[in-house]
Amino acid sequence: MSKLGEILVQKGLITEQQFNQALAESKKSGEILGKTLIRLNLITEEELLKALSEQLALTFYPSLKDVSIEPEVISAVPAKFVWYYKFVPLKLRGKILTIAVSDPLAVWAMEDLKLHLGFHVERVLATEKEIIDSIQRYYGVGAETVQEILTQDKAKVQETQAQASEEIEDLEKSVQAASVIKLVNQILTEAISVRATDIHIEPYRNKVRLRHRIDGILYDMKVPEEIKYLHKAIVARIKIISNLNVVEKRLPQDGRSIVKIGDRQVDLRISIIPTAYGENVVIRILPVHLLYNLRDLGLLEDEMKIIEGLIDKPHGIILLTGPTGSGKTTTLYTCLSKLNKNAVKIITIEDPVEYELDGIMQFQVKPEIGLSFATALRSILRHDPDIMMVGEIRDLETAELAIRTALTGHLIFSTLHTNDAASGATRLLDIGIEPYLVASSVNAFISQRLVRMVCPACKEQLQEKKPLPKALEGIKLFYGKGCQECNSIGYKGRTAIYEMLVINDDIQELILKRASATQIKKKAKEFGFRTLWESGLQKIKLGLTTYEEVLRVTEVE
Repeated sequence: MSKLGEILVQKGLITEQQFNQALAESKKSGEILGKTLIRLNLITEEELLKALSEQLALTFYPSLKDVSIEPEVISAVPAKFVWYYKFVPLKLRGKILTIAVSDPLAVWAMEDLKLHLGFHVERVLATEKEIIDSIQRYYGVGAETVQEILTQDKAKVQETQAQASEEIEDLEKSVQAASVIKLVNQILTEAISVRATDIHIEPYRNKVRLRHRIDGILYDMKVPEEIKYLHKAIVARIKIISNLNVVEKRLPQDGRSIVKIGDRQVDLRISIIPTAYGENVVIRILPVHLLYNLRDLGLLEDEMKIIEGLIDKPHGIILLTGPTGSGKTTTLYTCLSKLNKNAVKIITIEDPVEYELDGIMQFQVKPEIGLSFATALRSILRHDPDIMMVGEIRDLETAELAIRTALTGHLIFSTLHTNDAASGATRLLDIGIEPYLVASSVNAFISQRLVRMVCPACKEQLQEKKPLPKALEGIKLFYGKGCQECNSIGYKGRTAIYEMLVINDDIQELILKRASATQIKKKAKEFGFRTLWESGLQKIKLGLTTYEEVLRVTEVE
């Protein structure tokens, strides 16, 4: 038995029989024994590297996040070497370079470094994921591609930029080319891998900033400084894949594209605006197909019963309120998905159409040619719908049409931009709708916000004492310590908090009297109405989120 096998057997990680099985498989396939053990799920990469560190007398780093690497070390080793050989430089003392590798048997990397850079190399071990994360953290996304592009002939770069794009772009197929195409693909792939919902590419006087919105919060992403020289080329490539005018740089442009990574397709919504130092790009990342389920929204049991009762009604309006990015559209789509049956016809009027819903007719408004929500709503009524969704009620004409449609036996879903549920009624009155129409047509106003959830992989009970509201005194509080699963953020995923104002006889009476939002909320509390703050407290008590997160999106009551 080899020394590696002895170490693994002695540690109880594998049996002698399993080792012999892996050894036979390794000889048959020509694969390195360690990789065979991992492929057969007999050990993890970390367990293998710990054993190799003993066998080869090398140091093993379970994590590189706490290792501080000096800037001069990074600048001494070009990105193309780092990415090609998959190592990260840690220290440089004179001509001795310490690097972290995941494959200690790949000795040619050390020989090349000595030949091209003149360094004597010392090795330590770390997992491949830790190494890749460190490379991206210190060198930035697409660092090696940027270097390769800048060393190419200018004519070749321009030729690469001008390549046509298919409607569906397979990112993996073009990843081998050292070009702007590859760089843009790397930016998109990295964003998708970290669960970003938006990519911001922002030009300034002497730099280009790349940011990702993850779970509603923007995070700066490390990119090489030289990327500023490629900003125009990056924007041109993004315009090409979204069928926008590459030449037009003075006016805002909006487009879309479908990209494919492996078996997964995502829908990109691209918005470009001119700024003082170039064009600012924001890319919204949406899944092409999304499965919707009411339970996945984060509804509490009593909230679930309220929603199910509301959508089972044959007519009336259900209005969702909240700021942009609070998840209103997702909630609406989930309700429509539950109602989507062969016996009913559902039509939506949207700006823009966010997700594709099979079995539902989706209508895109086009204000530039006079096709507004109100115009679309008039035409759609002739198509015999049972249920309709109006993306947003923005004006008196749309509001009146939606209300009169609800009064003639249709179930209508729509949104309003107000801060809470009770303000929905006063908002309709301010638009110019008569109180009796609001009182008789609206079934409920639902306000919502999105809060980040504590990462389940690194969730720990909070021990420190700090000032808290009385409602949380004596309650076990949790937080995310930060781990690989959540990219050291401490949060992973989001859940919604709701306040649901169901219109009953008492609330109708207040609306008819043009009562204020405060009066409506006070009366609703007599019937068990729960505010956004109180809904957030429930999620804190369940250990799903933190006090700071709820405080970020609501006000203490």
